[in-house]
Amino acid sequence: MKLIGVDIDGTLLNSKNELTARTKASLIKASRIGHKVAIITGRDFYAADFLAKDLDFDKFGGLVSSSNGAHVYDMKAKKTIINHTIDHTLIREMIGFAKGLGFDYIIYHKGEILAENEHAHSLEYLASKNKMPYRIIENLEEKIDFPLNKVLFSAEPSIINKNIEKFKGKFESQVNPIHSMPQFLDCMPLDINKGRSILEIADFFSIESKDTLAFGDEINDMEMIQMAGTGIAMANASEILKKEADFITLSNDEDGIAYYIEKNILKEK
Repeated sequence: MKLIGVDIDGTLLNSKNELTARTKASLIKASRIGHKVAIITGRDFYAADFLAKDLDFDKFGGLVSSSNGAHVYDMKAKKTIINHTIDHTLIREMIGFAKGLGFDYIIYHKGEILAENEHAHSLEYLASKNKMPYRIIENLEEKIDFPLNKVLFSAEPSIINKNIEKFKGKFESQVNPIHSMPQFLDCMPLDINKGRSILEIADFFSIESKDTLAFGDEINDMEMIQMAGTGIAMANASEILKKEADFITLSNDEDGIAYYIEKNILKEK
């Protein structure tokens, strides 16, 4: 039995933000013959669960690891099995410091995207990409009294690049900040990343680490590619990630996941 971990954006989905029939069929076939499939994404759970349903996770027991591994949900059992959160006091401290650097902040809660500023950088982009509604709440940081798996900071890439080391210098001993896209800085609980998540999921299924596979394309997939038994980079992946991968498959627009699974897992010619 293998564990197949797949990133979403740039990996599972093509450049049109679509799950193709071929990629879908390959993952369902792998599940049907006894392998385990997990979505491991930087997205919030509610921005990924529809893909899990499309891949029949509720039938085969697939897992959704969201917020870069901070939250893991069993679609068949309909319950959270792993949940790493950030301390409320630390959240408010990070937000206050980030505002001083010119960053906006965005959080996810119960299927909504929340921000305190209607003009928060990339807010509408996130709502569209994740197919989630957003809501503006005045003085939001003072009203966060619920657990958070991730805080997302956003700004023009030039502002992020200019100030990211200042932010990391103050907080990287308390959280795991990842520069996930040019305009985004994702902050998860300390030591939480996709690599740790694939190992936690493997342990949940009693699968040895050598029998894990990970597909990814971006820097936030690095630990997952490094820690999996077989790390597979998409042809469209960053050059840094490709150097760490065990194998480079076709691009996300060429059904790269299906190409690898058909030849190596399903043994199709």
